[in-house]
Amino acid sequence: MKVLFVFNHPAPYKINLLNSLSKYCDLKVLFERNKNKDRSSSFYYNNNYDFSYEFIKGIAFNNENHFGFALKNYIKKHHQEYDLIIMNGYSTMSEIIAIKYMIKHKIAYSLYVNGGIIKNDKKSLFNLKHQLISNAQHYFSPSEKANEYLVHYGAKKEKIYNYVYSTIFESEIIDEEKLNKKQTYNFVTFGQFIPRKNNQKLLEIFVYLPSKYHLTIIGEGEEETKYNNFIKENGLETRIEVLPFLKHDALLKKIRAYDYFITLSKEDIYGHMVNEALSQGLPVICSNKVVSAYKLINGKDGFIVDISNDQDIISAIEKVNRLNPINCLEVARENTIEKMVESHVKILKELEK
Repeated sequence: MKVLFVFNHPAPYKINLLNSLSKYCDLKVLFERNKNKDRSSSFYYNNNYDFSYEFIKGIAFNNENHFGFALKNYIKKHHQEYDLIIMNGYSTMSEIIAIKYMIKHKIAYSLYVNGGIIKNDKKSLFNLKHQLISNAQHYFSPSEKANEYLVHYGAKKEKIYNYVYSTIFESEIIDEEKLNKKQTYNFVTFGQFIPRKNNQKLLEIFVYLPSKYHLTIIGEGEEETKYNNFIKENGLETRIEVLPFLKHDALLKKIRAYDYFITLSKEDIYGHMVNEALSQGLPVICSNKVVSAYKLINGKDGFIVDISNDQDIISAIEKVNRLNPINCLEVARENTIEKMVESHVKILKELEK
């Protein structure tokens, strides 16, 4: 089976997937950008590509957008060479131009989503999304929440294929005997220091918690100075620390020393940090705005909290120590890169029939 896969940038977790898929199909990948503007260069740790690829020409702007006609022109010239065209995205200008071209010329394409959150769109935006999504032949989706998103914009439920979504190899899951057995109150969060991640809200919550509760924030971004100033102004230097961005393997090793993971993100269309935390045996307290929470958190490995309800958040913080870290590992083992590859191969075989 000859497959064309289009994706915005070479995220390492996507490279891990594509490298494995290339063993099962004749794979060509088109990337729009070398990197996202708000990602550290260290984020792109995986530069070994086992598949054919190109970085298409065009203008990269804002955090993720890309404008140009190279993607459309490539599809126009080469679409008949492929059994399957997978668009992993429909939001950049280049992607919109290419998908509209395929719709107009009745070229079949499959839509691959990493997640999705239903919003109260303006009519014009809803109509655009509906056009781009509803005209796809098939859909790749990581969760039931993402399925609901696709159906909302016109996808037929029977055309949706669910895959496992992960950034963790099975070998990276911590062994049970190495679990942190301390009964302490050390929380960690990690990710970009941007308003959407809502770390400022998390800092404000910790102001009102007893002194036994400690928090470490790992990452980088525009709000770092704001965090440090807040910590200093509220005398929290002994309870809260801010650490720099860590690469994937170093991050996993670092977070093993903590007891729990917490995020109050305002929006994550998926949220890999949940599975990464579970893989190291950390029970999770997660915002109700993170899509992966609804797939990975079951009440035995963590809690989903309403970020508009401070008491709900504090209550979860106070009772999270009742959860058994072994439950976290059980969920993580079902959500590995190996499982992700298996699920994709199964879908490709189904589509090949």
